[in-house]
Amino acid sequence: MKNKLDRIEAHLRRLFEERLVSFISGALPEFSLLDNIIQVMQENIQEGREGQVLAPDEFIITLPPEELSEWQAHQDILDEIAGSIHKMGLEEGFRFHQPPEIFLKNSTNISERVWDISANFTLPKPALPDTTAMPQAKQIDAEGTVPENTFLVVGGKTNFQLEKELINLGRHSDNDLILDDPHVSRHHAQLRVINGSYVIFDAGSSSGLFLNGKQISQATLRAGDVIRLGVTNLIYIQDTTGEMPTTAMPVDSAEQDSESVD
Repeated sequence: MKNKLDRIEAHLRRLFEERLVSFISGALPEFSLLDNIIQVMQENIQEGREGQVLAPDEFIITLPPEELSEWQAHQDILDEIAGSIHKMGLEEGFRFHQPPEIFLKNSTNISERVWDISANFTLPKPALPDTTAMPQAKQIDAEGTVPENTFLVVGGKTNFQLEKELINLGRHSDNDLILDDPHVSRHHAQLRVINGSYVIFDAGSSSGLFLNGKQISQATLRAGDVIRLGVTNLIYIQDTTGEMPTTAMPVDSAEQDSESVD
């Protein structure tokens, strides 16, 4: 086990040691962040029922409040570290409930230029029905008609115009709508045009997808709907006179009790 973790740590150092210097300074050497991540990973490894080795998939770095914004500016590096842990972990025979993610939070109990790292396991996501799988040609309007004059009000501040049949939402830079929210998964949700309406799907997020306060796995959007990803609210605006009610497919009640990421 230790040899496997040592190989993962060596791989992370080769890839990220120099890049971490750009935003980590203080009493602790920058590479100790990688040491600490591997250490908490080792401390939390579990054996599954079928003998597989389960590794934690959620890492939380707690910082003093005055340093949080500096670290958030380099969330892309942390995302890449998490992606490398996933890739190398699978190669070394580890199993993850979800692709690992690294979150940032602040606490006044943390001294300046020091951090604390913890690791958790997210609950395994239940398999979604076939209707929620990635785009199927038979589901989509033959003409691919995108609803006109539709957009999302993001955090009550900016508008994001909806002009494509397929729109990805999340924290990673490869999404169409990038959300700067540490509670949002790298690839959190997806919008698709189906039969002339936008339908939103949970893309396997760790903190869930909520519509008008209710956790859902998919829903057809109507004007005025409030979507919540992490702690970010999106209001769906559409120029329509339709009075159809929102139709949603709820997730299991057990998941409805878990509405936030620590």
